Amino acid sequence: MFGKFRVSESEIQVFNRLPEEVTERILSQLPISSVFQSRRVCKSWNKLLTSSSFLHLWNKFSLRESWFLVYHTCRIVAAFNPNSHKWNNLPLYDRCCLDSTQILLLASSGGLLCFRNRNSDYPTLIVCNPVTGAHKVLPDMPQVRYIDIVGMVAFDCSYKILVTGTVEPASCESITEVYDSRTDNWEHHCCSELEFLQTWYEVHAIWHEGFFYCLATPLNTSQGYRLIAYDMENRVWIDLDVKMPLGDRGLRCHSLLICQGKLILAGKIVEDYLIKSICMWELKCRSWVKIGEMPEEILKKIHSPHSVLINCQGHGDLMCFSTHRGWQSIIYDMSDRSWHWLPDNDVCGGSKLQALGRNNLVGLLYQPSLSAKV
Repeated sequence: MFGKFRVSESEIQVFNRLPEEVTERILSQLPISSVFQSRRVCKSWNKLLTSSSFLHLWNKFSLRESWFLVYHTCRIVAAFNPNSHKWNNLPLYDRCCLDSTQILLLASSGGLLCFRNRNSDYPTLIVCNPVTGAHKVLPDMPQVRYIDIVGMVAFDCSYKILVTGTVEPASCESITEVYDSRTDNWEHHCCSELEFLQTWYEVHAIWHEGFFYCLATPLNTSQGYRLIAYDMENRVWIDLDVKMPLGDRGLRCHSLLICQGKLILAGKIVEDYLIKSICMWELKCRSWVKIGEMPEEILKKIHSPHSVLINCQGHGDLMCFSTHRGWQSIIYDMSDRSWHWLPDNDVCGGSKLQALGRNNLVGLLYQPSLSAKV
């Protein structure tokens, strides 16, 4: 999972002469990939690095990495680490005993991933930590049977999952329920007949400063895309009344993300069924202000201008653009306005066809954690 790692016998002896608490504190500074490599050094290190005291220290002192989940095959999720500029291919389906053909990835936060079951009359949510292999089937939602919007936020020792949906497909009433891991229960938050809460497909909501934000794609297409937010404290959905770029005509494959602490919109502009540009906008004073555009020479390399699916995810200064061809991904650095192609990844084992299709485009930020509990 994390590559090869070698430590000499003399180096091990040096550490063994140190008090255990000192060794723990030193090793707690390691990135997560090095922790996994170090566990394979010897039995004593494996015992030390899986102890609750070490996990507590690692959670307190380690520098958290942020990976971009880009695409997946039937067994592996490909995650790119911009710090090391390397791929980490996560065998999460095997590690967490999940069937990739029966689940769909919905959300990610704090080292945890949230899935739902496919092809079922009743939605069941599953939360897992792909690093530790821990996973949990959540209790049934009290009322929601058809999910329209879902979001997840993790705190230090707990997490919450927001779901908005309906009891019946034709229902005019949207119900919002929130799962709290501290109580292991769903709580009814609100009901609403706002039309834009019922969407064509499941919409991913992102967490930012007490609100879940998302771009709703209403069943009534005459409304156009709507930037909406859920106020967790006051338990109410808000239409932010923000006009989309170009009045949302020609805007496709839009993604909502947080970069540099700001709400960013990214998407492709289509004219006559051809991609004309891929742009980024920042939300300022209830309007979208253009802050960047993909250079034409890069846009041409994406190929297939007619129907290519594009997703964007962000963290810090970085935005990661991916297509359903998972090996065609590029990062935009907002700090110096530079573009960098991601290196090739052999996750497909030489058969790139395995990574094709809408369901293989993941597009979520992931922060691997040794201590996140389901």
